[in-house]
Amino acid sequence: MPPQAAGTFYYLLKRRIIKVVKKPIFIIAIIVLIAVLSGYFYFFRNKEKELNFFVVKKGDVLEEVSVTGRVEPFKSVDLAFEKSGRVVSVFTNVGNYVSAGDVLVKQDNSELSAQLEKAEADLETQKANLKKSEIVLNNYYLAIPDILNDAYIKADDAVRNQAGSMFTDAESDTPKVNFSSTNSQAVTDSQNSRLVSRAELSAWRQELAELNSASSNENLFTALAKSKARLSAISSFLTNLSDALEKATGLSQSTLDSYKASITTGRTNVNTVATNISDQKQDVDSQKATIASEGAAVKSYQAGVSNIESQISKTILYSPINGVITKQDAKIGEIAAANAVLLSIISAQYEIEANIPEVDIAGIKIGNTANITLDAYGSDENFAAKVFAIDPAEKIIEGVATYKTTLRFVKSDGRVKSGMTANIDILKNEKSGVLIVPQRLVSSRDGEKFVNIIDNGSTKEVKIITGLRGSDGNIEVVEGLKEGDYVSY
Repeated sequence: MPPQAAGTFYYLLKRRIIKVVKKPIFIIAIIVLIAVLSGYFYFFRNKEKELNFFVVKKGDVLEEVSVTGRVEPFKSVDLAFEKSGRVVSVFTNVGNYVSAGDVLVKQDNSELSAQLEKAEADLETQKANLKKSEIVLNNYYLAIPDILNDAYIKADDAVRNQAGSMFTDAESDTPKVNFSSTNSQAVTDSQNSRLVSRAELSAWRQELAELNSASSNENLFTALAKSKARLSAISSFLTNLSDALEKATGLSQSTLDSYKASITTGRTNVNTVATNISDQKQDVDSQKATIASEGAAVKSYQAGVSNIESQISKTILYSPINGVITKQDAKIGEIAAANAVLLSIISAQYEIEANIPEVDIAGIKIGNTANITLDAYGSDENFAAKVFAIDPAEKIIEGVATYKTTLRFVKSDGRVKSGMTANIDILKNEKSGVLIVPQRLVSSRDGEKFVNIIDNGSTKEVKIITGLRGSDGNIEVVEGLKEGDYVSY
């Protein structure tokens, strides 16, 4: 293009651009572009600032320990017979659910059953003998009131009737013998023992008034012994009076003979009832001994029955727990060897066993809650559990001290199976509504904790006191910060 033509072209282009720039639509486009660019830079500049600090806020801090364990049955048992024997009955198979006390397998026990039948019959015979002896003893006790009443009547007759005519003022406190005797001591003893006899009879009458067939055996037997002692005192009175009569003076022969006959009658009657009381006491004592012997025999026979029952029970395998049969090798007709495991049972309840390293065991205690996931069902299926037991002794695994910890499921779940791998998150501690910051923003120096905060556009270091360290990367701030502070990255 010639220079002149070129100059003309550039001149026209310049004028065209100037015209376009002066149009309103162009001006609006420029303004929009500037606004978009300003917003873009403002947004990303603020975004960048957000990434450079953390705003102190309140939240929850959870301290957890994560370990792996294995599902185990809560209980497991192996069953075997103590003695060898032929299997006659099998009542279960593998996979069956059984309850504690269910009969599972039986050996032949027909011979023992026959022995038991005879032993039980012998025991019943001995019990019957004991019962008869107890009835006899009871009858002895029932007869005591009549025997004592008869004894009292005879004793009272001997004192007041048979010997009464030989005294003046017999019922007074100073009874006097109405005859003379050269045996003055016997006379004195007669008068004194007459007073004693009156007191004995009075007390005896009161005792008998309170005694009847409804009285306890102990009270009846006690009354028997007391009555015998009272008769002894009355017998002494009659003996003293008889001795005085032997040396009596001033009495006609007929009167003396009459007095002696009365004393003889009284003494005979008293001796008779005293013998009756002694015999009754002896019968009671003898029957007690018989009952004790027969009671011992009953216990011996009962022990024999129990021994045979124990032997029979050893020919039967019972389920000791509620659970599931996992092994059953018994076959009808075969001889089961002694101590050979025939059945295995695991409980329908399960627990989890995990070995927790020593660095994590501190703070874990019985009752801590845990969240469980099982590899078989993935991480979306959660099961609740609690710490049930912690072994006090360590278990060395690959040179590391660990502590066996047992957890139990809060609820039974049919999906849980023995042997499954369990992923366990044990909650050791938790705090809610406390100030938190990321642990990575906290630095340590000389045993103290620090963070950098933004204050009036600049950063400065402040000392803080921390609390619970969370498993999610946050840590509790106890002192040194407040809600809304900016902690610099």
